[in-house]
Amino acid sequence: MNIYKKRDIINHIRSKGRLPTDQDGQVLPVNDLLVWFELNKRLNQEEQEHMKRELGLLIESQFFMDQLGS
Repeated sequence: MNIYKKRDIINHIRSKGRLPTDQDGQVLPVNDLLVWFELNKRLNQEEQEHMKRELGLLIESQFFMDQLGS
């Protein structure tokens, strides 16, 4: 996946603030995040796999930032 494309997508997601959550306050699963941000429509299968890994890292970083803030 093109590094600049990936960076632009990540920056766009970060600009939206916190990741979306379900009714229990849990961050949506990676596949649901792909749909939420409409990446499933805009990226091919290979690019989606790259973004799944990146979204997983974003979820982890948000979790750890929440832990540090508590």
